[in-house]
Amino acid sequence: MSDKDYDELHSDLDEEVDEDAFHIGARLDPPQARLYSTQELHTLIHEGVIDLNPPYQRDVVWTEPKQMKLLDSIYRNFYVPPVVFAVWYEDGEEIRRCVDGKQRLTSIQKFFDGQALDRDPVTKKTYWYSRAESHKASRLEVPPVWKNDFASKQITCVEYRNLPRGFERDIFQRVQLGMPLTAAEKLQAIASPWADWISLMDTRFVSSDNGLTTIIDVDMKRGRDFQSLAQLVYCCDNYPEHSIPTAPKMEQWVARAEHPPHAFKTAINDVLTSFWHIASDRSLNAAFTKIQKRVAPIEFVFIGVVLFVTRDCLVEWRANEIHNMRVYVRKKFADVRSRGDVIRYLWGFVDSVVEHLEDQNSSGRGGDGKKRKGDGYDTSKQVGKRTKRGTR
Repeated sequence: MSDKDYDELHSDLDEEVDEDAFHIGARLDPPQARLYSTQELHTLIHEGVIDLNPPYQRDVVWTEPKQMKLLDSIYRNFYVPPVVFAVWYEDGEEIRRCVDGKQRLTSIQKFFDGQALDRDPVTKKTYWYSRAESHKASRLEVPPVWKNDFASKQITCVEYRNLPRGFERDIFQRVQLGMPLTAAEKLQAIASPWADWISLMDTRFVSSDNGLTTIIDVDMKRGRDFQSLAQLVYCCDNYPEHSIPTAPKMEQWVARAEHPPHAFKTAINDVLTSFWHIASDRSLNAAFTKIQKRVAPIEFVFIGVVLFVTRDCLVEWRANEIHNMRVYVRKKFADVRSRGDVIRYLWGFVDSVVEHLEDQNSSGRGGDGKKRKGDGYDTSKQVGKRTKRGTR
């Protein structure tokens, strides 16, 4: 079913609703079950035909004992839940995006690659499927007959095709109902226009090979990158209110059906571009080099807010305010976390920045290197207007 077909179907339902009828909503194309050997799955992962890292997916969180338990189940023919794929076409090639089963597939791949071990249930000795030359004296290798046995084991995979936009995330949420997702992972699994856009910004500016997580020391594990970026955007979207990005508020905000305004998207693009530039430039990145403490996720959020309210200022001044903000909050709190008191204190710093800009403007001194009037976004409601007291 295409997105257009799905939208038209919902439109028809909205216009002609029979209150006495039984409704189930739009249905997906039935999935197909297919058997793959562990060897086939391993090959497809390395060839890039299986994508283990769609934006909503969790990090690898299984411990070594849990990985060994899976290997034991495969060897001994115990039940292993099916892997769920969403099949897409990219450049004419089928790509299977892993909706559920990343931990299982990663454990299988690591075992083949000599990065995970199996334990003999009788002798308690550990065995490796493959060994590097440097480990051949210290590690036992699985006997060839049992290598072949493992490689031939069949794993059931359920494949969805022709999924309308957003339903891939919806399937992920539904199959994870019994799993302990973090608040960040729950947020990342939401399907909406805002989630799609934030995921795109995350891929472009934060989690890419040369993104912010490779330039500054910041904790972005288990969906934290998406969560922190979403909180940054949330605070900017609600500005000048002093919003506190709690988990329930964030989920409700991200799940909205309307699309982000183009002008606001442009403003956030400016914020993240400036963030990356300041973090990358040795003459500007004192906030990340002179302060030895790792950047806390809430600092990441408010660096974005400071850049948002100073978008009309020269980059040198903006970089200095980021440094001042980190000094300011760390003098007050030894442990900088996403708590209400810390967030209110950071909003106080934002107030002081805006008030300083207002004083500069009213005195006609040019506002510390003001550079432009704006880029189409309504700055009259944002920069240069004092933030409202209180929280949302």
